[in-house]
Amino acid sequence: MATFNYTSDYFWRLALAHDPKNPMQLELHPGLNCGLYRCQYCFGHGQPLNPGRYLSAGEYEAIAESLGNSRPTVIISGIATEPLTHPDPAGILRAFRSRGFPVGLYTKGHNLNTQVREALVDGPGECFVTVSIDAGTSIDYKRIHNIASSKNEEMVHAASFENILDNIRALSTLKREHKPDLKLRASILVFEEMAQPGKLADAVRLLQDDVDLIRVAIAQDRNDGQRLDTLPQDREALLAQFSLEFSNNPKVAILTNSNTPTRSTAFKRCIVQRTQVTIDKSGNVFPCPQVALAPYENLKLGNVRDLSLPEILDSDRRKSMFDMDIDTEMRCRICDRKDEAINASVSGHFEAFNKILPDVIESPAQDNPSQILFRSR
Repeated sequence: MATFNYTSDYFWRLALAHDPKNPMQLELHPGLNCGLYRCQYCFGHGQPLNPGRYLSAGEYEAIAESLGNSRPTVIISGIATEPLTHPDPAGILRAFRSRGFPVGLYTKGHNLNTQVREALVDGPGECFVTVSIDAGTSIDYKRIHNIASSKNEEMVHAASFENILDNIRALSTLKREHKPDLKLRASILVFEEMAQPGKLADAVRLLQDDVDLIRVAIAQDRNDGQRLDTLPQDREALLAQFSLEFSNNPKVAILTNSNTPTRSTAFKRCIVQRTQVTIDKSGNVFPCPQVALAPYENLKLGNVRDLSLPEILDSDRRKSMFDMDIDTEMRCRICDRKDEAINASVSGHFEAFNKILPDVIESPAQDNPSQILFRSR
C-alpha cells in the first residue's frame, strides 16, 4: 500500500507557486583560474570553462541593477575556478553589497586581500564568507591542494597556509570592528591527512578564535564520477567519532550524513532550478552551479550580454527545463549536496503522482500555479 507524502507534496506546491522571475539564489562564477591550486578533488576537475571574455565589474553592476527590487541571495563561488581570481573581485562584491543583497563568498582565501575584506564589511544586509581550509598544517595544506611550483614569489606566498590564516585573522578583526553580524566560516573536507589522530583537533584550535563555525565533511565524487583514493576508508565511523569528540564545541559542525560520496539517484526531476540560476565568468546563464561548464552547454539558458537577466529568468527556454528528466533529458546527475537534499525532499510527490494520482486537472485559476487539483483513479 502506497503512502501519500504530505510533506513532499507541500514543498512541491510551494516550488510550483514560486515566481520564476524572482529567484531565491543567484550564483556567480567570476573566477578566471585557480592560481597555483591544482586540487584533485575539485568538482569541475578537468572540465573546461565556457569560452568568452570575462564580465567586468561594471557588467556585474548592470546585473544587480536589472534585478530591480528583487533581492536573491548572491553566492560568489566557482565550480572549476577560484572566484577571487577575477581582476576586480572587490568591485563585484560592492555591486551587490552596496544594494543590500544578501551575499555569500566561497573561497580558498589566498586572494582575500585588503580590498576584498573591506568590500565584504561595507554595506547593509546579510553577508557570510566560507574559507575552504581542508588541512591543519602547512605540509598537509600544500599536498591536499596540490599547490604547483612557481618562480612567482607573490603567488607562492598567496597560496601558503600561513597567508590563508593571516587573511582569516585580518577579516575576523575587521568583522569585529565594522560588521559583527558577518558570518565567517571555515570548511574542512576530510582526507587521509585529517583522519589521523589529533589532526582535526589541531586545525580546530588554529581556527576557532577567528571563525564563527568550522564545518567538517567528506568530499563528494567529482563531476566526472572519479573518487579520490585519499578519502578515509571507514568514513561513517570516522565522522561519528568526530561528532562525539567535538560534541561540546558549538563552533564545530560535523556533517555525519556526508559519509557517502556517491551522487543521489533518489529523484528524477530538478525542482531547485525553479528558484536559482548561475552565471559563469562569460555571462552564460545556467540552471545550477554544477553545470556552468563547457560539457553542459546543452543546459545554457542564455547570456546576459544578449538578454537581460530578468528576460532570461522568464524565458520559455528556462521554463521548458522545469519538467525534464535529469538523466535522459538534462543529462546532469551531478547535484551538490544542497540541491540533492532539496530535490530529494519533493521526490515523494512524483512517486505519489505516478502511483496514486496520475491525472492532473488545471484549476480555472490558470495564473496561479499553486492551484492544481488532483484526481485519483
